[in-house]
Amino acid sequence: MGGDALIDEAAALYALRPDEFTAARNDRSRALRGDDREMADDVLALRRPAPAAWIVNQLVRHRRDELDGLLALGAELRAAQNELDAPTMARLAKQRRGLVAALARGAGELAEELGSPVRQPVLDEVAQTLNAGMVDASAADAIVSGRLVRSLEAVGLEVDLDGAVAGGPGGPTPTTRSARPSARARRRSGDDGAAEREEQARRERAEREQAAAEAEQRAAEASAALDELEDELTGLTERIAADSARRDELDAELREVEDRLGEHGREQRRLGRERDRAARAAESARDEAAAAREALH
Repeated sequence: MGGDALIDEAAALYALRPDEFTAARNDRSRALRGDDREMADDVLALRRPAPAAWIVNQLVRHRRDELDGLLALGAELRAAQNELDAPTMARLAKQRRGLVAALARGAGELAEELGSPVRQPVLDEVAQTLNAGMVDASAADAIVSGRLVRSLEAVGLEVDLDGAVAGGPGGPTPTTRSARPSARARRRSGDDGAAEREEQARRERAEREQAAAEAEQRAAEASAALDELEDELTGLTERIAADSARRDELDAELREVEDRLGEHGREQRRLGRERDRAARAAESARDEAAAAREALH
């Protein structure tokens, strides 16, 4: 199986929900093991996509027209930048913001439809990835492959694609297989040591196969452990983002309360001054009334 075959294997796996990926990958690797050990290893090495990458992969499969429209606008924007066409750049940049925001919202709805809803921080990474695809043509190709492993980010006009696509942006480079050493010519039938050597070779082969099977099991367990840690890290990142947003809300509420307390203090001082003036006026009025009563006698 060549590079195209690995791409086909990856495409099938990256169409699955994240919670289905690891078991399906390991099952597929085991199924391939008897016919093509190298391909089985390549499949086992495929990493489960991060949540944002998974959603973008599903946009390729379920919202392709909208995605193509967005990336086509990115190509227009890059052309305008190359021509230093400022008015066109400004117009297209405004359209880009609206389209990216709309498609990111649609990605959230799609994730719910597919049974894997996500939080806003993940959708922010989706928008970041879509923006990267508009900035860089190679990033756009990576997106439409449908095999993203992680989200993308544009730094200026460049996007780091290292390890971003399962099998590589242009498909995997077929691994050169090491040539097997040719079997030794059998000795003629009269050689008394031939049977013993064949038995020894069978034993060594069985030991190597057992060692390979154990190594493959360890690799599968390590891959599953990596997926679990990535899930935990993603969950923690989302909780940090949610707590940070809540902290910002509380800070804003605290500032509002402090502002109201300041207003209350100023109002309290004003009312206190008016009360003092009213008390003095009442006392003066009482004195005048007393004097008026005394004048009657």
